Amino acid sequence: MDTTKSIPVRIAWIVVAVAILVIAVLIPTPEGLTEGGKMSIALIVAGIVLWVTEPIDMAISAICLMVLMPFFHVYDSTQLIWTNFISSVIFFVLASFGFAAALMKTKIPIKLVSLLVTLARGNSKGIVFVFMAATALVSAFVSDIPCTVLFAGIAASSVLEYHKVEPKDSKFGRALMVGIVFASLIGGWMTPAGSSMNVMAMGMMASSTGTAMTFAQWCIVAIPISLILFFVAYLWLMVVSKPEPIGEETALAIEQKAKEVGKLEAVDKKTLGIMIALIVCWISSNWTGWDATVIAVLGLVAFFLPGIDVLSFKEFAKAVNWGIVLLIGAVQSIAGGIQASGAGSWLLNSTVAGFAAAGAFATVAAISVFVPIIRCFLPIGPAINAICLVPLIGITGALGISPAAITIIVGMNASNAFVLGIDNNPIVTFKYGYWNMRQYLICGIVPMIAMMILHMTMVTPLVALAGM
Repeated sequence: MDTTKSIPVRIAWIVVAVAILVIAVLIPTPEGLTEGGKMSIALIVAGIVLWVTEPIDMAISAICLMVLMPFFHVYDSTQLIWTNFISSVIFFVLASFGFAAALMKTKIPIKLVSLLVTLARGNSKGIVFVFMAATALVSAFVSDIPCTVLFAGIAASSVLEYHKVEPKDSKFGRALMVGIVFASLIGGWMTPAGSSMNVMAMGMMASSTGTAMTFAQWCIVAIPISLILFFVAYLWLMVVSKPEPIGEETALAIEQKAKEVGKLEAVDKKTLGIMIALIVCWISSNWTGWDATVIAVLGLVAFFLPGIDVLSFKEFAKAVNWGIVLLIGAVQSIAGGIQASGAGSWLLNSTVAGFAAAGAFATVAAISVFVPIIRCFLPIGPAINAICLVPLIGITGALGISPAAITIIVGMNASNAFVLGIDNNPIVTFKYGYWNMRQYLICGIVPMIAMMILHMTMVTPLVALAGM
């Protein structure tokens, strides 16, 4: 909650959100959309206003909007609110708090950061770059959220701890934390192993068309786009959140601390062993079929086992940010209402389908623009794949557009979180206090536009180059 705003300003933003709902009730329901679908869209729009302006705590506003859904006929049963609130994402995020707490008890963060600071020669812009590069590289083989958890935890417990600036005032901290999120997204798009959404999209394409996309074919298309996006995201962060110098004393303190901590001890080796095992399991999950959340929860349990004893439950409970957990659950429930009411499909048909008559390029351009916009209203990756992919392949088939092109555009956008700070990936770094929702939106708007343009112009020729 932004308590720096005056009470009248905070009340005014609440009135704006209420006005959105009142207007939605009064206007006619568009053709093809149910009353519940119309109101589900209105609820998420009102939510975005409240989450960006923060007149009250985001978790509270999200829960309030969530419980209003039955009154607006978004759900037929109140029970659906609560069943959609709880999902595997909640348990993954809970486990991620445990991983961060365990890492912060060890020497691992300071040793890794010492190496990265040395590579960056103590320059704050260079530190952001090497952190982003390391995050993107790991994320090409590890799911986005665990990658963000790992590097955000390392940054918070080391370089930012020594950088004596209040989080809300530190542009360096903001660039670093937002940059880690962006790098995990971009790295995750480079290979099918980088995100379960990539694999899900490839599987749906194979099921609906009978044609499979290989690992290498995905990489041929996705890697050039991702590399360009990486530099766009980094350079834009340097413009809108130009990091202040970290100071020679900070770099020296990190270097000195790394020397002082000495060799890894038992707790460090236990934590490192568990984290390596987790990474190996996450990488192999695309082939083993193991659920990423199950792996995460079992990894969390390992920290408590007799003989390991890295964490106590008291330490774990202290590390959990329950406001973020409640926010994620409430947003999932609202997004579930958008899906259940048919609003997502209506948005798709109302935007993309009309461009088919204008030709192949116009249709690909429309898909490149509207799928990420729909993702903002429906921040659930599997739902984006489920709602968009097969219908779009059907729409574009008659135009001679390769289903692989549609699969890559939709699959990448299923995990796109460039502008929506309440998404599951960025919310991991939100708890550290270095950015708010408005700042995150500003940081992400140019990378989002760049991604749209790259999808419009590069996907089709790269798909042809890959022989699809």
